Amino acid sequence: MTIGEMILGAIFQAILTDLRHLILSSSAEAPDLEKDLRSLLRSLTRIQSILEDVEKNQVNKKEQKPWVFEFRDVQYEANDVLDEIRMECLRRRTVRLHKVRDTVSWMNPNRLQFEKNIKVRLRQIIEDIDKIPTRNAFPPAEALPHRISGDQDDAKPTTGNVSSESALFGREAEIETIVKLLTSDGKPSYNDPGVITIQGVGGIGKTAVAQAVYNRKDVSKNFFLQMWVYVPRHVAITKLTRSILEAAGGSSNLSELHMLQEQLKELLAGKKYLLVLDNLWNEKSEDWEELVSNWDELKKIFLAGAPGSRILVTTRSPTTTRITRTIGPSILLRGLSFDDSLSVFLHHAFENPVEYRKEPELAIAGMEITAKCSGSPLAAKTLGSRLRGEDRSTWEQFRKSGMLHLKESCYGIFRSLESTYHQLPPHQKRCFRFCGLFPKGHVFDKDTFIRLWMAQGYIFPKEISAGNERRVEDVGGEYFDSFVDRLFFEPIEGCSTKYKMSGLISELAQLLTEGECSMIHHDMMSSVQETIRHSALILDHLHSSTSVGSSGPRKTAQDTLECFYSSKGLYTLLVLPGHPEICWQLPQNMAQKLKRLRVLDFGNIEIESLDASIGQLIHLRYLGITSSSIKGLPDSVSNLYNLQTLCLRNCKRLKTLPKDLSYLTGLRHLDLHDDADFDDEVSFSLCSMPKNIYKLKLQTLSKFVVGGKLKDCRISELKKLTQIRGDLRILDLHNIHHVDEVKEEILSDKEFLSRLELQWCGNPSSGELSSLHEHVLRKLKPHTNLQELWIVGYNRSLFPEWVGHASFSKLVKVRLSKCRTCVQLPPLGRLELLEELWLKDMDGVEYVDCQFCCGSNQRIGFPSLRKLSFENMPKLKGWYGEERCKLPSLQELYIKNCPLLLCCHSISDRTKVSFI
Repeated sequence: MTIGEMILGAIFQAILTDLRHLILSSSAEAPDLEKDLRSLLRSLTRIQSILEDVEKNQVNKKEQKPWVFEFRDVQYEANDVLDEIRMECLRRRTVRLHKVRDTVSWMNPNRLQFEKNIKVRLRQIIEDIDKIPTRNAFPPAEALPHRISGDQDDAKPTTGNVSSESALFGREAEIETIVKLLTSDGKPSYNDPGVITIQGVGGIGKTAVAQAVYNRKDVSKNFFLQMWVYVPRHVAITKLTRSILEAAGGSSNLSELHMLQEQLKELLAGKKYLLVLDNLWNEKSEDWEELVSNWDELKKIFLAGAPGSRILVTTRSPTTTRITRTIGPSILLRGLSFDDSLSVFLHHAFENPVEYRKEPELAIAGMEITAKCSGSPLAAKTLGSRLRGEDRSTWEQFRKSGMLHLKESCYGIFRSLESTYHQLPPHQKRCFRFCGLFPKGHVFDKDTFIRLWMAQGYIFPKEISAGNERRVEDVGGEYFDSFVDRLFFEPIEGCSTKYKMSGLISELAQLLTEGECSMIHHDMMSSVQETIRHSALILDHLHSSTSVGSSGPRKTAQDTLECFYSSKGLYTLLVLPGHPEICWQLPQNMAQKLKRLRVLDFGNIEIESLDASIGQLIHLRYLGITSSSIKGLPDSVSNLYNLQTLCLRNCKRLKTLPKDLSYLTGLRHLDLHDDADFDDEVSFSLCSMPKNIYKLKLQTLSKFVVGGKLKDCRISELKKLTQIRGDLRILDLHNIHHVDEVKEEILSDKEFLSRLELQWCGNPSSGELSSLHEHVLRKLKPHTNLQELWIVGYNRSLFPEWVGHASFSKLVKVRLSKCRTCVQLPPLGRLELLEELWLKDMDGVEYVDCQFCCGSNQRIGFPSLRKLSFENMPKLKGWYGEERCKLPSLQELYIKNCPLLLCCHSISDRTKVSFI
């Protein structure tokens, strides 16, 4: 990583933006700080200007590493001070808003003393910044070391003969697909020159595949003219046009762009050609923008060719189509299989690959080394070539070492990947570097990653201006999606929100964050390096009390956490993956020793309680406790004014939340999600929500529990939380005792909700209460953007009109369960996109007819329904339907415990039917 990137990386832009906001507000909140704040702003801006100049020259970080860490420490210190000022301003506003007594304590210090301490620290930071350039003079630009950005690639010839890889493994299918696309009779449209894209990360074999295709005889004979042009990293439109002209056999002596274009058009006119643009992907340079703006002129030239002409592009970037403005076929190259990777490795490690079988030790080592390559043919080729002719000890050394410990041998591998990283905008670079915190193959959730980035201040603030309605989470989502497009993140099949990083990408992130991020195995740690700011604790074998084994004393949870106290200022502590069977007793001095934490996530380890000192973590923005038996949080959590995310997933024994939670005006995500299915028989301990929750700016509220006492939070507060989105479960609706508690529609304006459960418990004891059920459900009509609906425990003979109304055109899943007094099902067949429907424990339903499938509508009912289930319906006797009730898309019909069902609607032979 370069100096400028490291320093400007994680927090620099956020610091400058925070400074400007603080200066604007300091006159009202802390007038004596303004002068020092402006001085700090000038100092940081001056340093930024110097570093940007250094960044352009790509200084080798080894020569400046001590200076890098020295300045980074100053930056972090500045960030902490600014954070404390910001929090003090927020605390004072909260005191005024809630009319709370402003007592003197560790949480609300004496104003004068606070401002005095801050001024001293600010001036010390300014002095430290001023000293650094004096002690570490910058070399002049001409004396800077060689560039390391990967621009050496520009030395490659742009045109000329194309030689293909002597042996290409595992790409047969992709090659055949591309050959068919190139030689098919399909003709491009009048404005599309027929572009085919090969996309993949660096070192995955894009050029090798293109070469193999280019040299195929059946491809060559299909084109009158073949041209191969390597696109340098920095290429102007004139230079690219000249390169294409040379490849076509034209003169390169012309200097004017229009003259080059005219000659190229003449050479291509009427000819069926194949043009390969290899390595078209640099999004960062000004030349790229020039190329984008001039592509239309190039396209006119390309269209002069004969029908069937093709352009084959290799790229690392998903946005190459932004230049070509086409939506042509794209071939995505992923990693090789293990067997193919092994073939590449052996081909380069042995003159005769069969020889390795004669050496069992080398064979085992070779397979383990190949596994480290993570499917990268470049990695397999590099390591194979490096070990060719080496003795067993060298092979053994490579077998035992990770890729990060083989930097010199693997320089080309990481350089190839790092060049893609260098194309990222600065604000996305710091997000990617944060990924160095996670082990290879770690599966992570998209929303969680975005919230972790938010907690560190990595979401670029300029993109969320005052006049812009975009949420910080939406901008973070764009960052995340760009990493998916660049193949840094790989989606987990079958789960739309889960991702992982390949081994080499993960190791690249670790390489970029050496000395700043660390993954630490519990059994291998003594103390954490003092420069570490972000750490993931990987628990292998954790013990609840000190014990002695064959290898000596084993660490307790308390011992483990104390190992982090040596860090100057830990920002992140994650526990991965956690051991639920071990109960953690958190040391009481943890908050005092780790007081700079922004993120504290205990994973799914067992925690029975948190000490009140947790409220001293004034910088904390993300607090996570998962699958724990914790019963409550200390009220001091309400002092964490910076807190953005409170994650309490699967904490089934949680009974209460802090009563003053509404003080956390920055809280955006209150995650009370439970992995159990929505209507599973699960006992929830949470009795009610904290009062005044409506004052929060919540984006996530996965569970709302209606309290049964007058002092509890009322459901009417939910109406003001207009920005909540995703999943929402409203539980214990039976605790609503009067219509006056729900006078207005609560959910109809919540357009971002995608999944909703409404749950009553028990049976109403009177007709009056049953009528109340209907009133409540009518007032809980959701927005028509809803995609999934669960109604559990509703007890009224009929449903309100909105249930099954055609306006809910986005509903894809519906479940009605334990609605025991219901006698007539709502007309759900009018929901055109409904794909899955479960009906369970509907004790009062005796017949299902066309009213259910179509209502009064004459159109075909359930046009998209694929799965239908009737379960535990003891009175169901018949299911009747007309021609319009045939369920044309039904694939699965599940009928369980419906003992009286004698007549069943006719179903297509294609439908799988299960009777139980």
